[in-house]
Amino acid sequence: MTQDQLVPVRPWHVLHKEKHIVYLFGKGTQHSKAPLLLNTMFAAKGLDWEYQLLDTDDADAFSKMLASGKMIGCAVTMPNKVTFSSLVDQLTEEARVVGSINTVFARKNSGTGQTVHVGANTDIIGVRDSFLFNEIAKHKCQKAQPGLVYGAGGACRAAIYALHMYLACPKIYVINRFAHEVETVAKSMKENGFAGEIIHLRTPQEARRVELPKFIVLAVPNMKPQTAEENLAKATLDVFIESTKGSVLEMCYHPIIRTLLYDEFEKKGWNVIPGWEAVIYQGAAQFGYWTGIPLEDTPVGHAAQTLRENLENV
Repeated sequence: MTQDQLVPVRPWHVLHKEKHIVYLFGKGTQHSKAPLLLNTMFAAKGLDWEYQLLDTDDADAFSKMLASGKMIGCAVTMPNKVTFSSLVDQLTEEARVVGSINTVFARKNSGTGQTVHVGANTDIIGVRDSFLFNEIAKHKCQKAQPGLVYGAGGACRAAIYALHMYLACPKIYVINRFAHEVETVAKSMKENGFAGEIIHLRTPQEARRVELPKFIVLAVPNMKPQTAEENLAKATLDVFIESTKGSVLEMCYHPIIRTLLYDEFEKKGWNVIPGWEAVIYQGAAQFGYWTGIPLEDTPVGHAAQTLRENLENV
């Protein structure tokens, strides 16, 4: 079944008048700002919809909610992004390649009328647009230089895909404390058709021998290294902090925007993009999937200002 065989579950003018709850399936989400962002967008468009946190990694509960026929969409975060991707009926091409989802939306098969739940990954859009819409970063987007991802967790796959497919990075370095996590990501994405080169940099010595990256995505929690593996990974990243000055996206943004790495990169002359920008862009894409409202009519500016003011007042 192809994407062009899918149609809205119900006419959007009817769907907008109905009450809907959009859940975020994940663990440890109590500090998430996604409810503030999406609920602001829903209210701005007069939708009687509510975005709520659902603290769970229960795959059976997720499947049952899909089967109920009452859910037009949901969000998915760690630790469910990879595991839940096999539970939906269909994946967008990007989600299929990265092997993880953060968004599910409902459509109907135009031929059979059957409801189809499609998994997508708007984290890719969040990473992509954080660089494309940044005045300092965007002039480098067409240059064929490597990219780098620090961390091989939930955001790693989307960052690798965005850097290669949209930001002209032919090869992607990954720095991570455990080699097997990088190997799992690289193997999965290659098997799904990813054409870029994924290179695990294990030591500072290896980092000093490679071409410098133009973009870096930081995808680790805001904490000082504790273990020997974490210290080695940080020492490997330090080679690039000291040796080049480009643009870096710090995905971690709450409860502190200026993380330890944010400050360290900025002090060395890097252009640092805060993670709330990625949240805004990926959230706007989710809003479009769920509501069918085109991007030009999405209240992104209003929601972004609300989010910024909230973060500044924390």
